[in-house]
Amino acid sequence: MPDEIDPQLTALAQRVSRMTRLRRAERADVERELTSHFTEAAAAGHAPAEAIAAFGDPKSAARDLRAAAIAKRGAMDRALGKALRFTGVAIAGVVVMYASFAAYLHFQSPVIKVDTLAAYRDRLAKPATPEDDAWPLYRRAFLALGLAAGDPEQASEGAKAVGEGPYPGMPAWNAAVAWVEAPERQAALATLRAAAARPVFGFPAAREFDALDTQLFGEDAARQMREIVAAREDPTMVPILGVKLPQLAKAQSAARILSTDALRAAERGDGNRFVDDIEAIVRLSVHVADGRIMVGDLVGMAIRSLATGRAIAALEWKPDLLDGAQLARLQRAFESVPPALQRLDLGAERLVWLDVEQRFFTDDGRGNGWFRLDRKALLPFVGTMESSSLTNGGLGGGTPPTASLAAATLSGPAAALIVQDRKSTRAFFERMATRFEEASALPLRDHAKITAADREFHEEVAADPVGLLLPRVLMPAFGQAARSYVVDRSWRDAMAATCAALRFRADTGAWPARAEDLVPKYLPAVPLDPWTGTPIRMATDAGGFRVWSTGEDGRDDSGDPRATDLASWGGTRATTLALRHDDRTRANWGGEIPRIDWVWYAPRGNFARWIDQ
Repeated sequence: MPDEIDPQLTALAQRVSRMTRLRRAERADVERELTSHFTEAAAAGHAPAEAIAAFGDPKSAARDLRAAAIAKRGAMDRALGKALRFTGVAIAGVVVMYASFAAYLHFQSPVIKVDTLAAYRDRLAKPATPEDDAWPLYRRAFLALGLAAGDPEQASEGAKAVGEGPYPGMPAWNAAVAWVEAPERQAALATLRAAAARPVFGFPAAREFDALDTQLFGEDAARQMREIVAAREDPTMVPILGVKLPQLAKAQSAARILSTDALRAAERGDGNRFVDDIEAIVRLSVHVADGRIMVGDLVGMAIRSLATGRAIAALEWKPDLLDGAQLARLQRAFESVPPALQRLDLGAERLVWLDVEQRFFTDDGRGNGWFRLDRKALLPFVGTMESSSLTNGGLGGGTPPTASLAAATLSGPAAALIVQDRKSTRAFFERMATRFEEASALPLRDHAKITAADREFHEEVAADPVGLLLPRVLMPAFGQAARSYVVDRSWRDAMAATCAALRFRADTGAWPARAEDLVPKYLPAVPLDPWTGTPIRMATDAGGFRVWSTGEDGRDDSGDPRATDLASWGGTRATTLALRHDDRTRANWGGEIPRIDWVWYAPRGNFARWIDQ
């Protein structure tokens, strides 16, 4: 630039050039043109102030110069520039909207309208008198049986042998018997039977533990319970997932001890003690379902499965073990399972869903809202889910790490935009929950409907894993639970038919020839094959007496109790299995179902078909 140009004019040229916001080369051209203009003004004798005044408003000049420069560009160049400007404006708009939405979510606190923990406690049976409450007796028995947290008795050889669930004649049997028959254990089992005979379980769910509860479950469990009780003043801090169910593991251990004692009674020919033990196991299975939390129902069915398996096995080993009155009592024990426990009831799971929903969604007052995953919503769950899992008697599944909590807080708006809204998510939950409840009441022959519902659930979740985040986390076990009810009912039918057939033999000296022979004296209706809906099959021939179902292939193979599936089934004698396949095992068979009957009862004087080969 010539030296004679006044610095003020130079500065003005540079400033206007920058204000055009043009590309670097175009700004250089503008600056050169302005410099040339001011040079001419100076040559004409105009003072710098006059040149600046004559130039006018720098902003207007920069705007005009920009327009002129852009007009000189090519058509494609101008189109690209417009696109970039539009994109910039759009991005800025999105950022503003996202920030505004984030601010909105930040100030939307959860609205806790329902105290779900109180609602769950209302589902629990209440003892009318202290004599109706089974828990004090159960607790005393559990402690005497060495089931307390950290009790060294659990590591003893005898306790370990009982845990193996041996049958008479197996290597662990003698050690298990010696442990069970110790006088202190026999006294504890008497207390356990007395507890099972009481009408109400009475476990102190969501109540502070006393000294004996603390001794049984440990100080950590007692501390967690104290924290839950202390937080009751603020229901917003007590999610229903905070409910601890450590009694379930104790009940399962007690059931195994009772089953060992029952087989020992059978070995000694003590029919009354055998029935007492099996009856207590069945009653215990009903008690642990108090409140109808699904995990409690599943544990109850597992305990009943233990009772039916041991009872039928013992009666096959010793068909003459029980007299008619004892058989009738045993049959009544299995028939006493309340109708409500014979199908899936997701009432407690609906409370869990509601609790999660009202903590993780905003509330627009009309049943809808945005998913809001942040630290404030998660913190109540962190403290209550630390040690919760199905294995230790809780309802949760783990603890989100701190990094995940931070990420959740930062990604709140994104999560709200991706996860389905409150109303849509609830509609999905309710639709599938109702389907599983209805399917759980179907007979085994309609098992495919449960599989279809389960497949539909997993396919929908897989198609939208983020949008259906909560169903994916909270509902995957519903299909398996529905199957468990179907199998549980079928096994109890098998147990009732077994007792009825043995009662018929006790009265007549012969086995019944057909299912119709058991009606109406021993059963109110003809027992039906759950796979076909026709009367269950019975026969007495060279192979001995047996009661059988066709099994899932629907083909009658004459109920051979010695039949086994291929080695791929792990060597288990499949005649003891009501349901032997799911989609995965069906695929392993190339789509074929193993052709083998489900044998309900086949007295052979041994445990051969009940022991893994």
